[in-house]
Amino acid sequence: MFQLGSILVCIALSQFYTSVQSAQIPLLPQSHTEGYEFDPLLHLPGISPYFDAIGSGLDHGAPRFCEVTAASYLIRHAAIYANDDDYEKYIEPFFKKLNGTVAASSGTRRQGWKGPLSFFEKWKNPIDDPENQMEKITPQGIKDSKKVGKHLLSRYPKLVPTTKTIYADKKSRTQDTAKAFVRVFPQEVEIVEMNLNRTSFHSQVPHKACNAFTKKPGDDEQGEFVSKYTVPIVARLQPYSPVELEESDIMGLQQLCGYESAINGKQSDICNVFTDDEWMAYEYAWDLKYSYMVGHGNPLSPYLGFPWLNTTSELMSKFHAPRHNARHNGDIPDDDGQRFFLSFTHREVPPFIATALGLFNSSNAHVEEFPTDRINWSRSWRMAELIPFLGHIGIEKLTCNALSDDAVDDKEYVRIIANSAPRPIPQCDDGPGASCAFHQFVELVDRGMQEYGDFDGICHNYDDDEEKEKEDL
Repeated sequence: MFQLGSILVCIALSQFYTSVQSAQIPLLPQSHTEGYEFDPLLHLPGISPYFDAIGSGLDHGAPRFCEVTAASYLIRHAAIYANDDDYEKYIEPFFKKLNGTVAASSGTRRQGWKGPLSFFEKWKNPIDDPENQMEKITPQGIKDSKKVGKHLLSRYPKLVPTTKTIYADKKSRTQDTAKAFVRVFPQEVEIVEMNLNRTSFHSQVPHKACNAFTKKPGDDEQGEFVSKYTVPIVARLQPYSPVELEESDIMGLQQLCGYESAINGKQSDICNVFTDDEWMAYEYAWDLKYSYMVGHGNPLSPYLGFPWLNTTSELMSKFHAPRHNARHNGDIPDDDGQRFFLSFTHREVPPFIATALGLFNSSNAHVEEFPTDRINWSRSWRMAELIPFLGHIGIEKLTCNALSDDAVDDKEYVRIIANSAPRPIPQCDDGPGASCAFHQFVELVDRGMQEYGDFDGICHNYDDDEEKEKEDL
């Protein structure tokens, strides 16, 4: 009996010490790379389905002791079949080669495609009616619009119901995106068409009101890099293709990965044709292009970015009066209780805002360079995280109080949100959650307008004397 009791005690003590010992061993996290799979859809600036960005790693929700009391967003339209430039320059020329391999006997089946390209024998072209599809939003784009609309409703459940009016320019893709968005809102919302008067609250398409803006900057530099990075890809894929492949075909195929995935709502087979480093080269080619066209490589960019920042700053300065000075003008609508604002626009506009604030810039000048003979891996300018379809940039106004329930202790801040992720403003990030004190944000925008406020002058909008006279009347 004693022996049995001793045995039971020993077992119990053994289990106790084992438990203590295991409790003292740290729980080691899994390797950060465990299960990682490269996803090309996260590296397609301008043509990928929407995804939330990681940003700087900050919590996407409001900082502790803070509440979002107002928000204003610029949102790019949802997925389209393709834009005219991409289709005419890259995609259509490849389609002509592809259609030339259709077997006369089958009528649909293609011949000669092998290995990684063998799927092209039965591949179905998602852009089979370009006359009616080009620049138009896709059915999947409508679904994605509703999803992002629900996402913003869940993020701002108190603010979204205050929305009475949202804005979109006259293009069908922005109008259709806006209509899909408001279907998930709990109230009726009016969609107002923007005009091109950049001083108006309606204007969220500054590049269309600027005579000096063109989409040509960066074309030559991008062309140089494309000519370099596509050479080994052509050499690798040519043995599997019945047609002669050129650098433009490689660009067209990579674009089709993004467009087809956005059209069908699932990853295209074309995405698997290319390796991860080939996708990173594609991403770099377009980051380079956008840096010259709409980023810090274009001196026009801050001039085109600050007007919206100024409008939003003046609008938010009205809220919660008399705490703020009345500095708004006639372009800002009366305070009717709306605290959530949406404007639907195009891919050029969010980068203007980001450039004006320096969101995708670095303090290291070297990483802002864009050589054309190699990838600059350390660059900060990565537009895949800002301008997928439905990509957006927003301004949140935060009311914070860690001291008491008394409004007298409230302090107000601003956060910039890019694709759901907070992006600290480099010159102003010492508030809760790396936010910027509201009064400092107002001062920052005021300084920006002093330096970059001559919109019409820099845009050469008054070069035509007759138009100048009309403006003066």
